[in-house]
This record gives sequence, structure tokens and C-alpha cells, in this order.
Amino acid sequence: MFLKLKHLAACIALLAVIMPATAQAQSSSVTKLFNRAAEYAKKQDYEKAIPLFKKVLEKEPENKNVLYNLGNCYLNINDRHDSAAVYFKRSIELLDDDDYNTDIGIDLHLSLAKTQQLLYKYEDAMATYNKMSTFIGPDMNTLQEEIDREIEICNNGIHFMKNPVKLEVHNLGSNVNSSYDDHSPLVSADESIVLFISRRRSSYSQILEDGQFSEKIYIANKEGENWKKAKALKEVLERDAHESGVCLSADGNELYILRSDFQGQNLYVSEYDGDNWSEPYLLPEGINSRYNETHASINADKSVLFFTSDRKGGLGGLDIYMVRKLPNGNWGKSVNLGNNINSPYDEETPMIHPDGKTLFFSSEGRNTMGKFDIFYSHMNADSSWNEPVNMGYPINTPDDDFFFVPTVAENRAYMASSRFKENYGGSDLYMIEYEEPEINRMAVVNGRLNAGRPYPWDNIVISVKEKDNDLLIGEYRPNPVSGKYLMILEAEKNYDITIRGNSIQDTKSDLTITREMTYLNNQQSVSIGDIMVTGLIPQEQLNSQQTPVTSTQGDAVATDLKTTSTTSNQTTETTGKYTVQFITLKMPLENYDKFIQLDTSKIQVYKCNDGNYRYVYGSFTYFKDAKKVKEELIKATGYSDPFVRYFWQLQKMKSEN
Repeated sequence: MFLKLKHLAACIALLAVIMPATAQAQSSSVTKLFNRAAEYAKKQDYEKAIPLFKKVLEKEPENKNVLYNLGNCYLNINDRHDSAAVYFKRSIELLDDDDYNTDIGIDLHLSLAKTQQLLYKYEDAMATYNKMSTFIGPDMNTLQEEIDREIEICNNGIHFMKNPVKLEVHNLGSNVNSSYDDHSPLVSADESIVLFISRRRSSYSQILEDGQFSEKIYIANKEGENWKKAKALKEVLERDAHESGVCLSADGNELYILRSDFQGQNLYVSEYDGDNWSEPYLLPEGINSRYNETHASINADKSVLFFTSDRKGGLGGLDIYMVRKLPNGNWGKSVNLGNNINSPYDEETPMIHPDGKTLFFSSEGRNTMGKFDIFYSHMNADSSWNEPVNMGYPINTPDDDFFFVPTVAENRAYMASSRFKENYGGSDLYMIEYEEPEINRMAVVNGRLNAGRPYPWDNIVISVKEKDNDLLIGEYRPNPVSGKYLMILEAEKNYDITIRGNSIQDTKSDLTITREMTYLNNQQSVSIGDIMVTGLIPQEQLNSQQTPVTSTQGDAVATDLKTTSTTSNQTTETTGKYTVQFITLKMPLENYDKFIQLDTSKIQVYKCNDGNYRYVYGSFTYFKDAKKVKEELIKATGYSDPFVRYFWQLQKMKSEN
């Protein structure tokens, strides 16, 4: 994620400032050696830069600039901050008094103080900051404000380290983690799925200048108590780009993705149909903007989305916003969460707890103990937020801490880190357990709607209200094919459940959640079995909706696309809601010869605004019919990744040219 690059970019800028002055003072051979080292450092390949800088230092042991560069290289390598402090101190010792209030003098002292903070030497860091206050110019108000802020952060760090949080750390193991950086874990409500970002070697990623590979999304499933081998989520891969999964819905069927494109950083969503993930689709304007949107988190019933943006009108850099889904299924107007959550600094990685009322997020503001710290806040009945609480040490550190993923259990979460002893290399994924809560009050409930026959469950809503006060807890939607659903409810309460939709008779039920049903008391979820529902659609009508894949008129005739309108945007009229996308191409096909086994009259092509041609098959009212045809298309074409998608998505993607 781009957050990690901020300090690196600053270091590279400093390198660019000091290199010319250094090069002028060195002999030709030493200059070449220095320039080679600087090039590696700019590429963030510090392991190769360090020995070259050291060779220069052998020739010029009192070169302040070389010492400074060595310090910056070590500052950007895990567990080498102590070496960074040594080189910064040596360079400062070589400064004349007149050099203190110069760019390199100020940069050296700032770098030393930040390094001392990362080493948990807060008292030493404050001494360095106080020293700076004695020699900087009286007109350097912005720098003095930064110094005062850093001293405040040091005091916060001292406080939190005196009151540590009890923590148990469990590495997810070698089936999940690698010798490269693995980070940004996402888990389903029942913890049966973990998705994460990895910079490991694979056929889907490219090696980058820092020696690691481009970020790709991986998925692992849990079998019993163990995680199975992680695999690349190839359906959503973009070969030449970093991409990050930022949110997984509670039921594990929606994946929100961060991508950088021509409009900046934007949020996409991919949907799982039980077999395949769909091509990621850009979230609408209002959530995305011409500014940067970097993270998202959706609540359990998918009615509220939290996201970060640096758009105009915010309180700082990146702010956290909230948007609610309207009754028509569209997203409403985005609202800034205000100064109870947002600060003049950056906020990032909001994660809404399964209870829908507790928001975990990272902030550079408030009482952080250094860089980004993880906080949580509770939402009140009027949608206002309580004062955020710092999660404390060692969950938080003097370095960047973000992407804290809570589970239904209040003392259990997932996060990535490189600082724990059990580590396979780079940052690893961990499950952590902290401060046992007074009660386990949430239950993960799963069930299934049953009409006594195969039945489509499109547009069905399961409303859950508390019996005592008629308070709407959530509106859940079953899987449109299987009728399965998942809900997260508080224990020791009684609920009224209403199942409604145009294609069924309204069905009412009640449910009591006991203490024994809560999360971890009864494994990760509890099943309440089938709820019988009366379907109103005659079976004959359902049968008539099914579309055969292969031609029913003898041998299919190959279509010459040059003589049809299908290469333009004048696609045939569709009355259905769904279709099956089976291939995407940069250039349109000239004919359908390779699809002669299909009923080619049901193929449509959309020329889209990203320059691609998307080929889809059929038009379906019900998701289950589209999915059945998708499975037949896989057999008929040999393609492994066709997926069901909405026609309205294609209409919005259509090119105007």
C-alpha cells in the first residue's frame, strides 16, 4: 500500500539533495562508486547500496554525506535501526556549530530523533528534539511545531509502554506466509477464509527494483485447525500492477480492491458466485472521485460502507467517510465522520467490527506513539462517535501500524507484522489474542431458505428485528442460488425474522440467541437449519427461463462480425438481469469460428471505455440459471474463468465512441 512509501520517498528526496555536493568533492572512481550506491538506494535496494557506501567510507571516513546515506539505508531495513543511529551520530559529530542550522544539520538531527523513537528510546529522542529547538531559526515555525508534536508523541510512547496490553501471537504458518512480505489480511466472519497481499514470486507477478515482486492477492482456506496452501486469486489479477484487497464481506462473497488507474487510486468490488470471482467492478461516483480512495470496509448486512479519501472538504489528508445503501440498492451520499474520528493528519484502514458499531482504524493524529497507530471508537444511537481509544502497546509501536482486522470475538484479531519472533521473512500474517473480554456476546448464525424444490432466491430480503423494541438490526440477503445466508447477532436476545420478496409468500420466524451459541463457545458459527418458504413462481415458468448453451438448430453457423453491429455498442436488447462474461479481448473477434459449438445468436459483445471488448452469453432473470449456463460454458469452451455479472455494469462500462 502507498502508506509504506511515504518515509521512503522522503529519504530518496534527501538523497537527491545531497548527492551533487558529495560528488563534486570526490575523485572520479569514488564518485562513480557513490553514484552506483545512490542508484540502488533510490530503487530501495538497500542491501546492495550499503556495501558500496561502505567502500566509499573506507576512502573518505569523515564524509558526512556518506554517513548520512548509510544511516538512511539502515533506517529502511527491518531490525537495523540501531546501525542507522550509529551512522547518524557519527555524521553529527563531524558537524561544525555553523552546520547545525543547515539543511543537512537539521535533516541529520531529525533522522537521528526518528530513529531513536523507532528504537523505543523516547527519552533520547526528546533530548535530540530539544537540542534542535536551541539552534533552529526563530522563523522556522513549521519545524518547531513538528518538533513539539514529536515530543508529545514521545510522551505518549512512554505512557503506553508503562501499561502494555497482554498479547498472545499466533503465526498463520508456512502455508500462508512466505519469505517475502505478506500483509493486509482479510477474514470471513467464521474465519474459514483468509485473503491477503503478498510480494512473493509467482508467474503472475513481476520482480521489482527492491528485489521483491509486485503485490498480488492470495487466498487460503481453513480445514479444521490448519490453513491450506495459499493460492493466487487469479480471477482479479492485473499482471503489470500492484493491487490490494482491502475488505472481505462477512459472508466471504464480496471482495473490495484498491487499484491505481488513470483517475488515481480507486475502489473496486469483485463478487464470488460459489465457484469464481468476477472481474472487479469500479464502485460508483460519490464513493470514488477524482481524488484518492484507498480503503473500504462494509458492515455485516452490506448496508453501510466506510472508506477513506483525500477529497476536498476533509479535515486533514486522508479522512474516513461513511455511505449507506438506499432502498433501491444504490449508494446514498457519502458523509465525513467528523472530528470525533478524523484529525488534521491522515486516517487509514477503517475496519467495521461485525457488531456494526465499533470502528477500528489507523491514525497519525491523536495520542499516537509514532506514525500510524490503531484506534477504535463506538458509534452511538444518533450515529455520532465516541472519543477514539488507542489500542496500546505492543499492538501499536513507534512505526506504522494499520490493517487491524477484528473478528466477532472481541479479543481476537488478525494483523501483519515483521516484529514478532516467529517469522518466515519480511512481514507475516498473525492471529492475535488480547485482554480477555468480560463476555462473548456475538454469534455467527447461518441457515438456508428452502422452497422444497430448486428455486431462485434473487431479491429476497431477510429482516431481523429485536422483539422488545422492534429495532431493525439488519437486512440480509441469501445466496441467490443456494438460499444460504449468514447473520451476526448479539447473544441473550430474542429476534423476529421476516423473509420477504415478490417471488415468495412473506414468512415470519423467531430466533433466540443463547450464550451457548456465541462465537468460540460453539466453534465459529452455529446453524439454525432450513426455514421453509413458499415460492410463488410455477416450476414450468422456471424451466422456460433456462437457456441451452449449444446450438439447437443443427450445426451452428459461424457469424462474420464484420457484417454485424456487434462490434459497436449497439448490442441486442436484453430483458434479463444477468449474463455470463466468458472472454475479454483487446481486439474484437472477426468471427465466431472458435465458438461454433455455441448458439452464437446468444453472444453479445460490449466495447468498453477501458479499450477492451467483453463477450457475454445469454440473458437471465435468475442468477441460478446464469450460473448453470456458466458451468456449461466452461465445459464447451475450455475457459476456466467465465463469471456471472449484471447487465447494468456492462451498460455503464460501454464506450461512447
